[in-house]
Amino acid sequence: MSLSAATDFKELVRARTDIVQLIGESITLHPERGGRTFKALCPFHDDHNPSLTVNPERQTYKCWSCGEGGDCFSFVMKYEGISFREALEQLAGRAGVEIPSFAGSREDGAVTKQPLYEVLAWAEQEFHKYLVQAAAAQRGRDYLRSRNFRDETIGRFLIGFHPDDWQWVLNRARSRFSNEVLQAAGLIAPQAERAGFYDKFVDRVMFPIRDERGRCVAFGARLLPDSQHQKGGKYINSDESPVFHKSRLVYGLDKARDAIRKTGTAVVMEGYVDCIKAHQAGVVNAVAILGTSLTETHVTILKRLAHRVVLVYDGDEAGQRGAARAIEKFLAQDVDIRILTLPDELDPDEYLDAHGVESFEQLLEQAPEAWEFRYRNCVSQNGVGTSASRLRVLEDMLALLSVSVGMAGSVKEKDLVGQLASRLSIPQRDVLDRLRQVRAGRGMQGGGVGTAAARKVPAGEPHETSAGSDRAAMVLSLQRHPPKDDLLECEILQVLFTDPPKIRVVRQEIGIDDVRHPLVRELLAVCYDLDDHGELPVLGRVLAAVECPHLKRLAVWIDEEAAAHGVAQKLAATVDHATPDASTADASAFLRQVIDGVTWRRKRASHETAKGRLAERLDPTTSLDPELRELLQQSASFHQQRAAKKLLP
Repeated sequence: MSLSAATDFKELVRARTDIVQLIGESITLHPERGGRTFKALCPFHDDHNPSLTVNPERQTYKCWSCGEGGDCFSFVMKYEGISFREALEQLAGRAGVEIPSFAGSREDGAVTKQPLYEVLAWAEQEFHKYLVQAAAAQRGRDYLRSRNFRDETIGRFLIGFHPDDWQWVLNRARSRFSNEVLQAAGLIAPQAERAGFYDKFVDRVMFPIRDERGRCVAFGARLLPDSQHQKGGKYINSDESPVFHKSRLVYGLDKARDAIRKTGTAVVMEGYVDCIKAHQAGVVNAVAILGTSLTETHVTILKRLAHRVVLVYDGDEAGQRGAARAIEKFLAQDVDIRILTLPDELDPDEYLDAHGVESFEQLLEQAPEAWEFRYRNCVSQNGVGTSASRLRVLEDMLALLSVSVGMAGSVKEKDLVGQLASRLSIPQRDVLDRLRQVRAGRGMQGGGVGTAAARKVPAGEPHETSAGSDRAAMVLSLQRHPPKDDLLECEILQVLFTDPPKIRVVRQEIGIDDVRHPLVRELLAVCYDLDDHGELPVLGRVLAAVECPHLKRLAVWIDEEAAAHGVAQKLAATVDHATPDASTADASAFLRQVIDGVTWRRKRASHETAKGRLAERLDPTTSLDPELRELLQQSASFHQQRAAKKLLP
């Protein structure tokens, strides 16, 4: 595969991908400067003030806080935790670009994510068509009708049905998808006692589970009440896979995103059926979690879109326990989290059917903040009419503060302590003293560097290899504490990204070996390779030519630095042509300065080597041989040039 062909294909995919639209599918972007740039909360660190900038003109993004940056490939790789090859396949499919044969295939035998997306999308359609068309699926249709699912809801969420046939998927997929891909997607499983496979979701209503981009990544399956196959549970979900992680996925976000942005509120249910029924009723900002408790990743995803999150729990004892766990975990989050437990031990599906959407929305509006919800429950259980009851409430609320990671010493904690002291008529100093005692007893200091909050990893972030970690560290070091020599080398690339035709001038005097920083040297080598193939090293072509996300991040940072330091204006200033150098007659004063800086460093290194050889060879008792004479001439020339440099203004 030639560099030119590979780069052309990657550049085609990149050109057909609108980075604003791509990133906007995952986080909320706000236009600035009339739409010339966009800003957002960075998804790659715990961002409180929008520090991510997306540049539609350059088709790049950069976080000015954590330093992450790159192009469309970098974003997908980082956000979803996948390889460059997988990001290329995904974006090519998204852009409708066929991957050419020269792109090759994986040799390690592993199933990449793209085939999983394809087989799951196929299965989603097959299950749905069977439900709505097959006579044998009448039992499934009757069940959904008994749960008050409307036909338009079934169509919108592509609800399906798997018949009572252990080979149904296997037979339909034959000659289209391999058993390896079907198993990796969680649609089939190997037989326990003999060779072969069987379908995993038999005689069940199938609920597709989609990621925030609307791609089917798994299924939730409800066994029909009259089924003969009662093993495995009433509801089961697909096992986790390379494309499905329950702790990271917010069900229904692909459908609810716009409504969440518009209302500023996300309504979080405990399951997909409640979420679907909420949408059917008109609560279109509803999402759900799947068979797991709410995680920090869930909250991080939601707070990119909403400033208020309402957690809806069933009114039974299990719902109360779930609410208590959520309060402990997320009290310190910088988002307005509210708790709604439904009356009469109803779940949201039942409540909506019984009381309607208006009553449900009134409950949502009245849902108390997480702290207030806990306080009301404590007062309900203990009362506040006596000193003993107030102390019991105090102990319970301080216990909550003591286990909420990240609360210690925060402004929010001080506010809550003040409220508690006032409402219980206890001096605030006494409340603070007691909180310190409770924390000391639990061994909790909260909010320190070693806490989970400080260490949390964003959704989809891959585990770095040792080499990848080293490269990430090198890029971060360049961005934050760049040595003078490294800055000089970066200026070479600033020139090339700003005025790509200047590569002709740069190549005449600067070789790859003149650059010492390994990552800057790699980027310069890419620029020179592009030049060898008749291509100018414009930023887009460079980004298309490299696959390493750290190199992409470095390239975007260098380009941003060039803009920030006015390199275009500096290059526009002409050199003094009183004594023009024919090789660099079209070089600017700034470019001449950069080239001289690099070449002078080379001469200085050469002089140090020559000086060592002189010290070894120089002997007053012997005559000067030709080699020794040349070394002395080189040394003299070096000192003359150094003196001339010192005389320059």
